[in-house]
Amino acid sequence: MTTTLDDVPVNRFHRRLVAVAMGGPFCDGYLLGIIAIALSQITPQLHLGSVWSGLLASSALIGVFVGAMVFGAITDRVGRRLMYVLNLVVFVAASIPQFFVNEAWQLFVLRLIIGIAVGADYPIASALTAELVPRKLRGSALSGLVLSWWIGYGVSYWIGLALMGIGDDAWRWMLASGAVPAAIFLAMRAGLPESPRWLASRGRVDEATAIVRRYIGPDVRVDELVEESRAPRRKGSGLGNIGEVFRRGYTKQVVFCSMFFLCQVATGYAIRTFQPQILTSMGVGNAAVMMLIPILGVSTGLFLVNRVGRRPLLIGSFIAIFVALFSLAVLPLHLALPIIVLFLVFHFAEAAGSALQFLYPSELFPTDLRATGVGFASAMSRIGSAGGTFCLPLLIAGVGNSGTLLIGAGITLVGLVVSLALAPETKDRPLTSTTKTEAVPVRQP
Repeated sequence: MTTTLDDVPVNRFHRRLVAVAMGGPFCDGYLLGIIAIALSQITPQLHLGSVWSGLLASSALIGVFVGAMVFGAITDRVGRRLMYVLNLVVFVAASIPQFFVNEAWQLFVLRLIIGIAVGADYPIASALTAELVPRKLRGSALSGLVLSWWIGYGVSYWIGLALMGIGDDAWRWMLASGAVPAAIFLAMRAGLPESPRWLASRGRVDEATAIVRRYIGPDVRVDELVEESRAPRRKGSGLGNIGEVFRRGYTKQVVFCSMFFLCQVATGYAIRTFQPQILTSMGVGNAAVMMLIPILGVSTGLFLVNRVGRRPLLIGSFIAIFVALFSLAVLPLHLALPIIVLFLVFHFAEAAGSALQFLYPSELFPTDLRATGVGFASAMSRIGSAGGTFCLPLLIAGVGNSGTLLIGAGITLVGLVVSLALAPETKDRPLTSTTKTEAVPVRQP
């Protein structure tokens, strides 16, 4: 037995796992994207004022913050497989009742629940994927989760436009339609096993070994599982894992993952949301082709992540974003073509760098804290997306387009500096390299 879990050949099980794992982010993007189309009908029918319109638009983002922060930690305590299935059950259960709502508060509660499920899926899907696929597939598999999110977001746009023609109740069908892909992927997820690395981290090495023998190969060495079993183990509800990340010496990883993730989405979400307004004010009509650029950008990031490495991709994407935003802010641009080209560069680079959003945290935290780390970074990113989206129209009114884009360039510069200072290269590291077996023993409650 000479092959390790990190170095086994890619087999049918690995390919199936990646395909099923991509279903969660696809549903996430779909459920978050469909509300943008539906709101145009919801607003007059439910007599929404500006406050309720804003609450409904942001309800899912609020839920994502809660879901990522809380359920990442819980997933590290109760296991990946159980949460992986329950997560999509909530998607289905909360999507269908949206068809029947008659009050804004009812829709707000359902969208909040959906957002919590979306936030929970980020750490669940990334942890299970990272722990079950070999090293050479890990980069593209975890980057593929981000690509799948973008595909789901794009599909929701076209489905929403197609359903607009069925009448005044089209918004009900739009929101309830999220149950369809969620139900399909729920059925596909039902047969997946628990992560053997997680089982080993809880001391259940025999169960972990049995899963490896059945799904990955009979001749795979289990040294990594034995090493995982030596990690400190805590009991309790799971929320204590958030503090445990810092007590165990992973503060640097938390700061890095949270800051680069936040700086990426703070500008990205805000500019995508108000891009038509910005382009119109700059004398350019909204370019529909920009809808496709993020998918192309993430696909390129997925291709490069194992070729040039994690660190060069992240730093290069921040440099390109900064150049694009700074040029838009300070150059005397009067022609549509250079303005559109710079926006295309921004979208492409931002999407290419986003391929690392699940990958870096998954490779920088040990198995017993992996979902906690991904969840914490994802939750911090929602502060950036919500804050950027809320502040951008106020900034445009206060300092204009140039000032707003210059502030976006400044946020990007912060992300670049953090990445230069803290971003490691994890391309060839085994997952067990993050397990600090020498850590101070943890008090048992």
